[in-house]
Amino acid sequence: MENISTRQIMVRRPFRRILPNGYKQAVGVISGSLSVNEPLDNPTYQIITQMDFLREFEPSGHAINDPLVYPDRLRQDPETKEWFRESVIRCAFAFQRIITIKHLVHLCGNDIQFELEGDTENEKVKDTFFKFRTGWAVKDMEIAWYEAAKSVKITGDTAFVGYLRKGIFYWKVLSFEKGDTLYPHFDNVTGKLTLFARSYSDFDNNGNTVTDWLEVWDEKYLRRFRKGKGAYSKIKQVIKNLFGLSGYELVSSQEHGFTFIPVAYHRNEAGACWSPSQDSIEQYELAFSQLSQNNTAYAFPIMYFKGEGDSINIEGGIDGTIKCISMGPDDEAGYLNKQDVSTAFTKQLDTLYKLIYEQSFAVIPPEVRSGDLPGVAIKLLYSPAFENAMKDAQEYNHLIDDMVKIFTYGYGVETENLIDLQNLNVYAWIKPYIHLNESELVQNLAVAVQNGFLSRQTANEQIQMYSNPRDWDRIMKEKKEEQQADILYELKSQQVFATDNEVEHNPAGDDKL
Repeated sequence: MENISTRQIMVRRPFRRILPNGYKQAVGVISGSLSVNEPLDNPTYQIITQMDFLREFEPSGHAINDPLVYPDRLRQDPETKEWFRESVIRCAFAFQRIITIKHLVHLCGNDIQFELEGDTENEKVKDTFFKFRTGWAVKDMEIAWYEAAKSVKITGDTAFVGYLRKGIFYWKVLSFEKGDTLYPHFDNVTGKLTLFARSYSDFDNNGNTVTDWLEVWDEKYLRRFRKGKGAYSKIKQVIKNLFGLSGYELVSSQEHGFTFIPVAYHRNEAGACWSPSQDSIEQYELAFSQLSQNNTAYAFPIMYFKGEGDSINIEGGIDGTIKCISMGPDDEAGYLNKQDVSTAFTKQLDTLYKLIYEQSFAVIPPEVRSGDLPGVAIKLLYSPAFENAMKDAQEYNHLIDDMVKIFTYGYGVETENLIDLQNLNVYAWIKPYIHLNESELVQNLAVAVQNGFLSRQTANEQIQMYSNPRDWDRIMKEKKEEQQADILYELKSQQVFATDNEVEHNPAGDDKL
C-alpha cells in the first residue's frame, strides 16, 4: 500500500487508435552526418471505449444502423408535395463474432500444457503433479482460461481473481462484457501488480443503476466500497482518505487469504481482436447496403408502352398483376432489362470480404474436394491463423503463469497440501490448436517410437485425444502385471514339469527304505 494515497484508484490508460493528423509534418532535410535534435511529433489519438467494442461485436450496434452515419432518404410526393422519410436498407454482418470464435479456437483449442521439471522420477513428486493436474481439471481452470481469453478478444482486457471462502478455493473472471471496469496499478520498476480495483453496478428491472460498487485488492486485504452518503466512523474515514475515494463509503474490509494479490490481469493495447479489420467491415456493410437498396429499386421489372392516344388498354387483377393488354398494330409493350451489378462493384465487395479475414489473421474455410488432406497441407491452409495463435501464446503466457500461481496457492490451501504444491516445479505453456489429420499423427508417432528416436512416454503425451495424465503410469503397471503373470506361469510350468518327472521315475510311488 506504499504511495497509495498519492494516486487515484479509478484511473487507467484508455484504448485508442492513432489518427493521421500531423503525418510527415515534422519532416526536414539535413546534409551530411550532422546531428540534430529529434523533431517534436505529438501524435493524435481517437479514444475508443470498451462499450464501442461491444457495439462493434453485436451487429445491432454497428454504425450502419445509425441514421446519423447512414441517413435515410427524404422523398417528396409529386402530387401532394409533402415530404416523407424513406427508410433505407441497412445490412450489418457479424464478422467480429466470426473472427473472435476463430481466434479462440486456435488459442484455446488445446488444453494448457504442463511440464514437470526437476526430479521427475520421485514417486511423491509424480503423485503431487497428478493431484495438481486433477485439481486443475476439477476446478474448471480450462474454462477460466477460455473466459479470460474471450474477454480480451472482445473487450480488450480481463482479470482472473482467486477467492478463499471457508478454506475452499473459488475463482471468477472479470470482464467489461459482464459489467466490470478494471483498474490495475503496476510498479514502475518491476512491472508487478501493486493494486487492483474493480467497479460494477447493481441494476433494477428497468435497467436503472441502483448501487455503484468498488472492490480494491492489495497484498493483504479485499475492501468493498459503495457509492453514496452515509455516516463514517473514524476508521472508515481514514481508509477512505487513504485511497482518495470521494463519494464512496467502506462497506467491508477483510483478508483475502493469499500472500500476494490474487489477481491475474491481461490487456491488449490494440483493443478487440477485429480492430485491424474494423474499417474494412464498415466499408463492406455500407457498400452491401447500397447494393441492396439498388436491387430493391429494380427488384420488379418495369413495363413500358409505345403507342399513340388511347389505343392501349390494360386490364389488371386485384393483386396488381396484368391480365390483358389490347393495343393497335403499331403499338409496343415490353419490360426494361434489369440492371446487373458492375464488375468493379463486385470486385470491391470480394476484395473487402477477403481483406476482413486476412487483416485479422482469420482463414475462410477452404473447399476440400478430395479425401483427408495431409498434415502439411492443412498447416499451410491455416498458416495465418496458426501464426497469430503462436503470437498470442507468447503474449498470454504471463497471464497463464499468474493463473497457475493463484490456483496453486488456493488449491493447496483447500487440499491442505500447500507446501508440496508450491514446491512443485511446473512449467505451463499454451499450445496453439491447428486442424490435423489424427490418423497421420498416430502413424508418425508410432514410426518414431519404432525407430528409437522418440520415447513411448513422449508419444503417449502427444496423443492427448486418447490419453489422460496417468496413462503412462497405467501402461507401466500393465507391463509389470504382464511380467508378473509370465513369471508365475513359468514357475507353475516348472512345478508341473518337476512333478511329471517325479511320477515318471517313481510311477508306483514306492518309498525307498
